[in-house]
Amino acid sequence: AVVSTQSTGQQIVKSLSRALRKTFQEEYLAAKQNPIKWEAATTANFGNMDLSEAKRILNIEEIEDRDALQEQTEQLLAMNDKKNPKNKGIGSGYLQSKILNAKERIEYELDTKEKQ
Repeated sequence: AVVSTQSTGQQIVKSLSRALRKTFQEEYLAAKQNPIKWEAATTANFGNMDLSEAKRILNIEEIEDRDALQEQTEQLLAMNDKKNPKNKGIGSGYLQSKILNAKERIEYELDTKEKQ
């Protein structure tokens, strides 16, 4: 029974590896065919987030004000922090990562504009 369980576990790992490899290859080829996705994938990694998605996540229309960006980010992170007593143990690490990716994406856009 132990040998059977190990074999099944190994088969699952191999299947998952193949599926992940195939998905990665498909995404890579799709990104290569779309110049916007390709640039996003090769220049910086923000979870493949475009600027409009980042603005929606942070509920920001204009991106020129870094202080407003920082303030909104901190507020949203606090709202999704399980350790914050106001949240009574409710929060989401996933949402926090999306918020940070959105902030980094907008900061990247601001830095690019400043260099021009």
